[in-house]
Amino acid sequence: MVFPLAASLKKRKNLYGSTVKVLSPAKINLYLNILGKYSNGFHCIESIVERVSLFDEITIRTTKTNTVTISSNVKSLTTDTNLCVRAAKVLVRKQKLPFGFDIFLKKRIPLGAGLGGGSSNAASTLMGINKLLNLKLSESTLYQLGAQLGSDVNFFISQSPFAFISGRGEKVVPFKGKSLRHLIFWPGTTLPTKRVYAVQRAKLTKVFSNVKILTHAIKKGDTALIKNNIFNALEEPALRICKELREVKEYLAQKGIEAKVTGSGSALYTVLDGTTPHKIEGKLANKRWLVFAVCTV
Repeated sequence: MVFPLAASLKKRKNLYGSTVKVLSPAKINLYLNILGKYSNGFHCIESIVERVSLFDEITIRTTKTNTVTISSNVKSLTTDTNLCVRAAKVLVRKQKLPFGFDIFLKKRIPLGAGLGGGSSNAASTLMGINKLLNLKLSESTLYQLGAQLGSDVNFFISQSPFAFISGRGEKVVPFKGKSLRHLIFWPGTTLPTKRVYAVQRAKLTKVFSNVKILTHAIKKGDTALIKNNIFNALEEPALRICKELREVKEYLAQKGIEAKVTGSGSALYTVLDGTTPHKIEGKLANKRWLVFAVCTV
């Protein structure tokens, strides 16, 4: 399968000590609705997601041990529960690999921001090892592995700029669209997904944005139509429980900037049209929030 996000690949004859460096992109949700809840506790969703140019970097090196280790510039991520570690262990077990792996995760995507960083890391680790060891695993096999690791993992495995996802997030229908530009705003606070879902109240009568219209708008690059059809059922509960997120959204609204929550938060984004990122960033000069200028990848 195509693997465009490999930054570097260095192989040795017996593969021990071989390395691959991969880019692990973020995502934003242009549409997210909660349809119900499964008996196992997972929520049934439908969403339109976009892959964007904010990247973590993952370096994977093969070792002669049968262990998987991880180091990172973010110390809290150096645990066995890290999705990079879990993804590598799934491959070792399923493929009976005679290798261990040392993984270094250079984190840039904010934690707990609704930007899919963990799921992306898992997908990039699976695809990186697949490339490094020339396993030639099919997309369907990678999807099966991804579904075991997290809800958004299969979207990143699809390597599509856009996709419609459903189920608990493991069902993916990729599609192409015109490249979009965004600013992502992160107030520096983490918002746990489980907490947001816990206060989200599903209503019997839901107001649905039209998925077909939004998909059409993305394919045509119609930013006005995209803005009119963005929808996130988790935005209201995220804003209700996160003071910092409310402050960002209210401040941006005062500056004439319409921003939407992605996923369960705690990041917001805007769809750019004629307004340049430089002008908007200038309005935020005195704020301590992180602002990322990104585009579709």
